[in-house]
Amino acid sequence: MKFGNVQLPELPTISVLEDRATPKLLMAVGLGWLTIFFIIPVVVLLFESLNFGEGSLLENYSTALSGTYLWTLGRTMAYAFVTTIVCLILGYWIAYYIAFKAKRQMLMLGFVLLPLWIAIIIRFFGVSLFFLPTGPVQQVFGTDFGILFSTSGVIIGLTSALLPFAILPIYNSLQSIDEELVNASKILGATPIHTLWTVIFPLSLSGVVASALFVYILAAGSFLAPAILGGPGDFMMANIIEQSFSYSIPLAAALSVVFTVALLILIGIFNRYANISEVLSDL
Repeated sequence: MKFGNVQLPELPTISVLEDRATPKLLMAVGLGWLTIFFIIPVVVLLFESLNFGEGSLLENYSTALSGTYLWTLGRTMAYAFVTTIVCLILGYWIAYYIAFKAKRQMLMLGFVLLPLWIAIIIRFFGVSLFFLPTGPVQQVFGTDFGILFSTSGVIIGLTSALLPFAILPIYNSLQSIDEELVNASKILGATPIHTLWTVIFPLSLSGVVASALFVYILAAGSFLAPAILGGPGDFMMANIIEQSFSYSIPLAAALSVVFTVALLILIGIFNRYANISEVLSDL
């Protein structure tokens, strides 16, 4: 191949790449990526969290599990739980409408996906502007109802940001339901509510479980929502870890480990009752 008077090297064709892309090579690339960008950072994090100076080896963990830090961990889990419940309720209603009632499903799904094209920090600022003194809420009602810079503001911000992650898995599971089953329920005299509760909801449970998992993990790890929409008493673990990093990297590392382990424990308990692997395989 030439570009003007310059001879360019021949690039390997797709067929050559396919011949070289053996299963072992693909596995090696995946394991190498996982090792470099996940396993090694976790090992470094664990190493940094230990105290090799004076005092106990686990002194940083003792600090991370006491006082304000433990209270912040509980607050984080509570905020994530409330956000998940709100997103599931709203998400199921919207997904049900799109799947069974909407005439233009693709248009409605486009509206659901549209917020994901906007940077999340802009969306959080948009929520805060909505409740500022110059925003429409205070202009119309004369008050922000105590939402701005409060726990309610954080929950509203998280819900607005994570709602699409609740809608899409539920919509996918609703779309996979055989319409004959729904029609059979109606023919047998079941009311719409009874059909929803006994036929549609059990068959869409995989989407509900997936939505709950996605929303909870994303909500628990949020940094921007409490930073922009909450007050000093509404900070979550991500905010505390960021603050700790500025004056004590070992403490920040210990807080990160504690937070990760707490999330894994909750996911394990959730998996005990929901069997996540089996549910997600149905999506």
